[in-house]
Amino acid sequence: MNEPEVSWKALEPGADVVSPDGESIGTLSRVVGDADADVFTGLAIKASLLSGERLVPSERVRGIWPERVEIDLSKADVESLPPYEDSPAVRWTPDEGGGFFSRLFRR
Repeated sequence: MNEPEVSWKALEPGADVVSPDGESIGTLSRVVGDADADVFTGLAIKASLLSGERLVPSERVRGIWPERVEIDLSKADVESLPPYEDSPAVRWTPDEGGGFFSRLFRR
């Protein structure tokens, strides 16, 4: 495959997820991260139509192409990963002159 790799931000749900030996592991259901902060957390993938999503940490991703993602895990490894649970991202912005208690007791 001579296609150039792409950024994690270019991935679309439905991309094929493969092991290093080319075995199809599943499909990408969502990219996990914060595009605004350029923080890539990982990939939520589905091994089959009936399986739940599993979170593949970003450090396990070996390559990203428009229609395919290669990870360094086998299908059995992915099936043993914890289920992906969507958690809301919270971004804290420090405000001027205030700490925890000033925010807590603000009127």
